Amino acid sequence: MNNCFAWFRWRPSPATLIGGVLVILGFVLMNWNEWFTALIGAGTFGPGILRELGWLKDQDEFKRRAAHRAGYHAFIVTGLAAFLIYAYTRAGGTLKRAEELSLVYLALLWFTWMFSSLFSYWGPHKAAFRTLFAFGCAWGIFNIIGNLRDPLAMAMQLLVTTAPFFALAYASRRWPRAAGGLLVALSAFFLAAYFGMSRFSQLLFLVKIATVVLFVGPLLSSGVALLQRSEE
Repeated sequence: MNNCFAWFRWRPSPATLIGGVLVILGFVLMNWNEWFTALIGAGTFGPGILRELGWLKDQDEFKRRAAHRAGYHAFIVTGLAAFLIYAYTRAGGTLKRAEELSLVYLALLWFTWMFSSLFSYWGPHKAAFRTLFAFGCAWGIFNIIGNLRDPLAMAMQLLVTTAPFFALAYASRRWPRAAGGLLVALSAFFLAAYFGMSRFSQLLFLVKIATVVLFVGPLLSSGVALLQRSEE
């Protein structure tokens, strides 16, 4: 039993806990007043700013290097996305509700940094398992709440968008390289279907990108991590 729960042990620093509380409060209160969205930014970037200023010293050298490496990865991914979107608009493409573009960049920054930090700190195999399990739980709760009045739709959503996370999390423990290849292949399939099928053509371009970050992001990042040769 202890070995089972050892996969989920995590001892965040007080600053990380406070930042997490601020992020949750921001998400909860933003529907009441949009200015509370600033709490999300304070919780996400506040501890890092304090560490860079030297006012907060709660990380050892390994954690600092992992955080800096994750920041560089976030810079690369978000910068590339920014140039691709810029090229799209320069070529004649239009963005409806362009005011939401900042949300896309924030999502890319946040999730890229988070995934890179977790993979550096926990190792690719542990991080992939925990990431898939956590996002499976999150998507499961989201699907249940969103389909309380339609049990059939709930079952279909759980089967299509939730069950794969748990199945692949289990497979990542038993067959990491095979699971990694399957995750990358599934990510490519979902991307091709999402952007190529006519049934999704009516969705806003920015909504598509945000959905890809939230759904395909964990699959693709976990797959790439599992394809690495060793836990280190």
